[in-house]
Amino acid sequence: MLTIDSRENSALSIEVEKKAKALNIATKKEFIEVGDYVFSDVCFEAKSVVDFLGSVMSKRLWTQIDNMDRYYQTNVVIIHGSLDEAIMNVIENSESKMPIGTRSIMLNNKFLGAIGRLILDTDVKPVWVETEEEAALVITAVCKMKPMTRDVIAPQVFKRLTTDDLRLDLLSSIKGVSIKKAKELIKQFGSIMEIGECSEYELQAIEGIGETL
Repeated sequence: MLTIDSRENSALSIEVEKKAKALNIATKKEFIEVGDYVFSDVCFEAKSVVDFLGSVMSKRLWTQIDNMDRYYQTNVVIIHGSLDEAIMNVIENSESKMPIGTRSIMLNNKFLGAIGRLILDTDVKPVWVETEEEAALVITAVCKMKPMTRDVIAPQVFKRLTTDDLRLDLLSSIKGVSIKKAKELIKQFGSIMEIGECSEYELQAIEGIGETL
């Protein structure tokens, strides 16, 4: 049974109900404390790109992620919509005097940085699609597969991990980056994605990182 939050009355929820019916997935609407769609122990939090950006900037997203992790075994944040359109929507409805080009780059980095943080720092699976129909297809496909018994394929390990943090192992694989420097980079910038968006000047603010490194 796919449970749809009773507060959901959107184009996405209509698509989900339609596609669930086509796949013979029973649905019901009732109040859900955490998440928008729940099937067994799988929770979906659905957000338009505009809503996702807003929840990242207000930091509300991370509270929602923590709550999902407490209640459910498998958690998915499914994001739908155009990033370019969402950025223009946010800019047009903002009172910020920052130049449009600068703000556009900042919002783009915020969005991608949050995706990177979800992947690297949480157990949540982020999925980004263009339309509500595609989002509904993903949700119902997961629901259709969930009852199946599937073998889990163990990942092949190509190198010995030196820490319990994959971000640190990745950074320290760069010649000249020690675990200490890797920790300082993560502490300062938060995620691999955000580090990748930094300028050489910003990275050199970390002690021990010079122009060559």
